[in-house]
Amino acid sequence: MPENPAQALVIVDAENNYYVLPREVVETARAAPEATETIREHLRDTAHVPLADGYSFAGVLRLPPEHEMAHYTPEASWPVATTTS
Repeated sequence: MPENPAQALVIVDAENNYYVLPREVVETARAAPEATETIREHLRDTAHVPLADGYSFAGVLRLPPEHEMAHYTPEASWPVATTTS
């Protein structure tokens, strides 16, 4: 067994579909500090529900269709941090 087992964030939607997001994928989407306030402005019903391994659920972004962060791109559409911590 490896000393550092791989980690993945697993979420389930209302239709019971599972989504497995490896830690590396989650890390590539880390928002840059200057994007924090914009993200908070668009979160609905934020409660920071503790999950596991230091993660918390903060809410779901609900954006108007014309918002620049509402469109999928292979890279994150919001500013992301350039270093991991």
